[in-house]
Amino acid sequence: MVQARSRSLFLLGFLVSVGTLCAAYYLEWQVGLKPCSLCLVQRFFIAVFGLSCLTAFVHRPSRWGQRGYLLLNTLMVAGAAAAALRQLWLQANGEQPKVACQPGLEYLLTTLPFPEAVKTLLLGTPECARVNWTLLDMSVPEWSLLALTCLLVLTLTGWLQALLPQHPGTA
Repeated sequence: MVQARSRSLFLLGFLVSVGTLCAAYYLEWQVGLKPCSLCLVQRFFIAVFGLSCLTAFVHRPSRWGQRGYLLLNTLMVAGAAAAALRQLWLQANGEQPKVACQPGLEYLLTTLPFPEAVKTLLLGTPECARVNWTLLDMSVPEWSLLALTCLLVLTLTGWLQALLPQHPGTA
């Protein structure tokens, strides 16, 4: 019974992460918001989270396997939340840039040494401090944190199921 419930949680985690990514790409392609480096980092972590959930759903892992997937999911939520919190900090404390000067991801990876490009992605650029769009007075990183909270709740529920002792007669 625990395995069936955990599979449902993994499927729900996959669907929430896909929905979050669809919203991000809608904002980019339809609304015209260009993602900053911290947004790209958040997308990466959410995409890995979703792939992990899909793999776990298809794989049907044992309890130990579930714990491995849940550990990966916990790390992905933490990484995405750190990027979103960093972006919120930049928006609250950083100087708002006057001109959009954010280089593209391809430019960063081709012109900078790889460690420097990763550092730039993780620390953010002045463009990350700009608030270009709000909905219900919440910016994109705040909405991202809301979605990450949902993913965290699913992950914590999975941890509770994986760590609670099984009753005799259940698989």
